[in-house]
Amino acid sequence: MSEQIYNITVENQDLIIRFKKDIIELDTLKKFLDYLELESLRKQSSMTIAQAEALAKEIDIDVWSNIKHKFVGE
Repeated sequence: MSEQIYNITVENQDLIIRFKKDIIELDTLKKFLDYLELESLRKQSSMTIAQAEALAKEIDIDVWSNIKHKFVGE
């Protein structure tokens, strides 16, 4: 029978996940942990969809104003 590639234990309020370091690239693991952090923040957020859309639009406008000169030569 094959050996299990990971082990999950619970200690107090912590989940501890152990696995051999050669089963995943470090960059991939970091991206996964970033995703978990974002999901945690999303779950705690009380922002409505309309507020999220307004924020996204505001960010798009701000980003465009900062990079517009690269595309239109101003």
